[in-house]
Amino acid sequence: MKSVGIENIIFDLGNTLVYFDFCYFYDRIAHLEKKLNPSKFRKFINDKKLGIKLTKGTLDHKTFFRILKKKFDLKIGYDDFKYFYSDVFWINNQMKNFLDKISRIKKYKLFLLSNTDALHMNFIDKNFPFVGVLKNRVLSYKVGMIKPQKVIFRYTLKKYNLNPEKTLIIDDIKENILSASSLGIKTILYKNHRSFIKKFSALAKNAEANNK
Repeated sequence: MKSVGIENIIFDLGNTLVYFDFCYFYDRIAHLEKKLNPSKFRKFINDKKLGIKLTKGTLDHKTFFRILKKKFDLKIGYDDFKYFYSDVFWINNQMKNFLDKISRIKKYKLFLLSNTDALHMNFIDKNFPFVGVLKNRVLSYKVGMIKPQKVIFRYTLKKYNLNPEKTLIIDDIKENILSASSLGIKTILYKNHRSFIKKFSALAKNAEANNK
């Protein structure tokens, strides 16, 4: 039985194309708000699932700010709050180079599938323009679904009329990989770039060899 070639590559965003660490947000707020305990601040956000609500698009950022301002008596203004919340990313240069190269190979159609919110996505587009090559996007806050729910993978396949057997998803979270794999999508768990390149090259080479 021949291995089906890859025609579609779906990229995750955080800790794949760019790295992130939300501790920057918690610590910067705590640096300004001297009485604030960053651990309690973080725990409240997680316990109330505020981050998930932002990612699903069921909570807007001004309401998010007001909830935290009231709970922790914050003195910070909304503009500074927005900046600290957004500025938690840095570039994955190796993946940038990979995306630059792969985008020039016309046989591949490229997509972005991310659990994200409006502020983070706006910051990414402004500060990491290489991500702009991924114009076909499914963003959680816009569709009201998040990974690893199978429904968001099905939605992506249907929206862009993709054959799962010809589609590869690159993601750093194992649960997302398992969910996508259960739908017949090819997957690579992204943990370090050398391993990723080895797996991608083997997958592409195997499909090419079997289709000759």
